[in-house]
Amino acid sequence: MNALLVVFLASMATAAQAASLMDGSGNLKISAVPQSLTSESLLAVISNPDLPSSLSSPSGDDLLSLDSSDPPCLSCRGPTLSIQPSDPECVSISLCSLTASAIVVDGITEGDVEAGLLNSRHAVTLSALFRARALLGSDGGKQSLLLSVNGEGSASLEKEMKGDLNILFLASVAEAKESISFDDAYDLKLVFAGSDLKSTAKEAAQSTDRPSAALRESLQEASSKIDASQITSEVLDPPQAASALVAVGEAHSQQARSARVKFAAWRSRAARGLLVDNFGAEASDLRQKALSSFEAETLAAAGLPTVASYRATMRKQLQSLVDGTITEVYQAQLTNLEKQTVKKLRATLLKNVHNNDVGDAKEAMDNNAAALRAAIFTFESSMDDLEVPSLGLSKEKAVRDMTAKLNDEVMSFPDSAPAKLKRAKQVKKVVSKNKKPTERAISFGLDVVAMLRPDGFGSLQGFAGYQLGGNSLTFGVHNDADDPQVISQFGGVRPPLLRVQPKLRVDVEM
Repeated sequence: MNALLVVFLASMATAAQAASLMDGSGNLKISAVPQSLTSESLLAVISNPDLPSSLSSPSGDDLLSLDSSDPPCLSCRGPTLSIQPSDPECVSISLCSLTASAIVVDGITEGDVEAGLLNSRHAVTLSALFRARALLGSDGGKQSLLLSVNGEGSASLEKEMKGDLNILFLASVAEAKESISFDDAYDLKLVFAGSDLKSTAKEAAQSTDRPSAALRESLQEASSKIDASQITSEVLDPPQAASALVAVGEAHSQQARSARVKFAAWRSRAARGLLVDNFGAEASDLRQKALSSFEAETLAAAGLPTVASYRATMRKQLQSLVDGTITEVYQAQLTNLEKQTVKKLRATLLKNVHNNDVGDAKEAMDNNAAALRAAIFTFESSMDDLEVPSLGLSKEKAVRDMTAKLNDEVMSFPDSAPAKLKRAKQVKKVVSKNKKPTERAISFGLDVVAMLRPDGFGSLQGFAGYQLGGNSLTFGVHNDADDPQVISQFGGVRPPLLRVQPKLRVDVEM
C-alpha cells in the first residue's frame, strides 16, 4: 500500500512539472516558461501519437509541453500518415528544431524501419525538423539527433536509415539553397531496443555545444521567425516531395556529369585546331538525350507543387550548360575551319603564281577563280557536319561571311608579300636563264601603227592589235579632234582624221 502511494505521488509530481506551452490555435503560452530556465542542454522529444514514450507522456490535448526537470524537456506530438498535420503541430515541431540541443524522435517501430523511413510517418516529422533548421536555423550550431527504434539493430539497417535521413536532409537544404551537410548540422545516434534511451538523451543534450540563452527568449525568437517565414503550412510536406527534390538534384548532376565528359573531349580537339567528326549530329543527340533523360527521371516531381518550380530551375540550368558549351565548341571549330580554309587557299594561289607564265593574266585569273570555288565548296561541305540547327547554329551565315572573306583574299593576294616574292623569284629565274646559241640570221618585220581621230572631245578611246610572224598591226580610235589641247599640239589646226606610221624592224642574229 505504501509503495503504491509513493508511485502515485511521484507521478503527480511529474505531471505537475509538465506545463502546456501551446493552445489549440498554435499560440505560445510564454508565461508558462519559468524565468530561471535557459536553453542550455534543452531536450526535445517528438513522440509517436499511437505509442507511449519512455521520455514524456503529454496529454492528448497538449501540442507542446515543457518538463522543467534536469535537463528541461520539450515534448510535442509527431504526425501520422493517416492524419494531415495541422499548422499548430507544424509550429511545435519547428520550435523544437530551432531551440533544442538534442532532439529525440521516439516511437519508430520495426514496421517503419522495414518499410523505410521515407515511407513512414516519421519522414514527415524529420522533413519538418530539417526544413525548419535549413530555412531558419542554419547558424544555430550542431544538434544531437536521436532516433529511438523499438527493435533490434544491425549494420545494414543503420546504413539504410542513414541513407534515408541524408535524402530527407538534402531535400530541405536544396529548397533552402544552403550548402550545409548533414554531418555539420547533426550528431546522429541510433538507439535500439535494450539501450537506455533516457540516459543517452540526457548525455547528448548536455554534451552538445550550442548557444545558450533564457528559454523564454529562445522560444519567443523562434516563434517570431516561424511566423515571419510562413513555413508552417508547408513545413510538413509528404515524404514523396522530399524524395522528389533529391531525385531532381541527382538527375541534374548525373546528366551534367555525362555531358561534361563529352565536352572535355570536344574541347581538347578544338584546342588543337581540329574538327570533331560529325559534330552537328552528335551535339544534337547529346542535347536531346540529356534533356529527355532528365525529364523522364524527374517526371514524378512535375506533379508536386513544391518541387515543380525547383525541377524547372534545374532543367533550365542543365539546358543552359549544354547549349552554352555546344555553342562554345561550335565557335571554336568554326574559327579553326576558317583558318584552315584561308591557309589552303593562300597555298593554292601561291602555287598558281608558280605555274602561270609571266604576264599570262587570263590564266592566272582562271586558276584563282577555280581555287576560290574549291575553297568555298570545301568550307560549305565541312559546315554540313558542323551546324546545329536546333540551337540556331546554321551554316548559311557562316558560308556567306566566309565567301566574302575568301573573295577579299583573292583580290588582295596579288599585292601580298608572298605573291610579290614569288613573282620576283620567277622573273629572276627567267632573266638569269642562259639562252641557247642560235644560228646567224637576219630577219625583217613591219610594224604599222594607225590612228583614227574623228570629231569629239576624247570621250571614246580604243585600241586593237594583231601580230603575224614578225609583223604587227596596231589600230587606235580616239575622238579628240575638237579638243583644244590636241589642236594646240598640232599648231592650232585639227589633227588628221587618219594617221599611219609604218616601221621597218631588222633583227640580226650573230
